[in-house]
Amino acid sequence: MLAFWFMTIMATYLMGHTYYCHLRDEKLAQQQALDSAISSNRAQQKLSALQDESQEQLESRVQERTLELKIALQELETVNQELKEKNTLDELSGLYNRRYYDQKILAEFRRSRRNLTPLSLILVDIDHFKRVNDNYGHLTGDKCIVEVASLLKSLLRRSTDVGCRYGGEEFCLILPETDENGALALAQEICQSVRQQKISNNESVIELTVSCGVTTYQQEKEVTPEIIFENVDKALYKAKQAGRDQVQVSKFKLL
Repeated sequence: MLAFWFMTIMATYLMGHTYYCHLRDEKLAQQQALDSAISSNRAQQKLSALQDESQEQLESRVQERTLELKIALQELETVNQELKEKNTLDELSGLYNRRYYDQKILAEFRRSRRNLTPLSLILVDIDHFKRVNDNYGHLTGDKCIVEVASLLKSLLRRSTDVGCRYGGEEFCLILPETDENGALALAQEICQSVRQQKISNNESVIELTVSCGVTTYQQEKEVTPEIIFENVDKALYKAKQAGRDQVQVSKFKLL
């Protein structure tokens, strides 16, 4: 009987111990799984943080490169504009140069024909300019060119009007959509304004006059930009021959 109870107690103990070990192992496995999950979650959070940081750094670098590219493009545009101005502007007078005149007169001539609008030219020449250079020197002559050019720019009140230094002391004004009366009035104003202009040279004062030729293209046949200039040059020659300091008009001969 004693052996039976002993065997029963031992069996109960073994069963309890086995169950305890099973619970302990299961709890340990759960704890390990929990620790692993926590560790994995931390790793994921760290990875996510690194990814966010990398994304922010990438976006920051992209923004920096975009800004650098924008600045470079602006600098390139500035350089191109400077080159364009250098190629089209007369350095001394600040007016457009002969190259630009050749391009502009062709464009305006075509527009005039397309729109059936008048196109006028005024050719301005400083009278006795050689005498100015001989008596006062070329630096003073340059100053006179600058002063006359500045006056011409101030009298061109429309954005479509263009002033060019054609060469030496000669200037050509392109006046789109301007009839003969309008061009004649402007040329007379130019003569009067230059006449009133006083240019100081050390202790002396230089008084200048200009001669102006005017012509207006009004859809005459067989006329080209070159012929228009030849016509305005004839008008200037007439002004010189008539005594200078005046305006003369040359009309196209109708065939």
